[in-house]
Amino acid sequence: MKSYLLAPAILLTLTSINTYADSYNCQKITGQLAPLTPDASCRILLAKANHFPETTFVAESAPSALGVCFSGQLTASLGANNIPISGKSYSGITQNTIGQLTAASAIELYSGTVVNVSNALGKIYTKDIVISPQTNTSEILTMIGGSNTFNGGHGVLEIAGNALS
Repeated sequence: MKSYLLAPAILLTLTSINTYADSYNCQKITGQLAPLTPDASCRILLAKANHFPETTFVAESAPSALGVCFSGQLTASLGANNIPISGKSYSGITQNTIGQLTAASAIELYSGTVVNVSNALGKIYTKDIVISPQTNTSEILTMIGGSNTFNGGHGVLEIAGNALS
C-alpha cells in the first residue's frame, strides 16, 4: 500500500463506542499525513497476532525487503468542533489474490497537536486497498478493530493525494 512517499489529505469518518454512554458516536477526522518513511523494524507486525491473524505480510516472506513496511505522522482535527489531534501510523504491504496493492495499518491517535502517551485516544486497525498507486493516489482503509475510544468502532478512511510529492 505505501511503497511511496505520500502527503495526502485525510478524510475519516469513524463510528466508535462512547465508553460513557453505550451508544455510537460518529465523527469526521480531516488532516494531513506526512510523507511516509520506510519502517525497517516493520512495527505493524506487532499487531499481527491480535488484529491481523489471517493476513500475510510481504515482510514475513521477505524480511530483508525494503519498502514493504512504513510509518508516518499525522495532524488533524476531530469532529464539528475541530478538536486538534495527532497520530502515528504503521503499515505493511500484504499478499493477496485480488490483483491490487493491499496493506494493513495500525493508527495511533492522540488528543492535541503533539503525540503524547498521556493523551492517547486509542488505536485504529485497518485493512487497506490502493485504488491508484501512481501520481494522484486514492486509498481506502477499512477499520477492522480499535482500542480504547475506538473499541468496537467501525468506519472508512479515505486518503487522497499525490504519491510523488
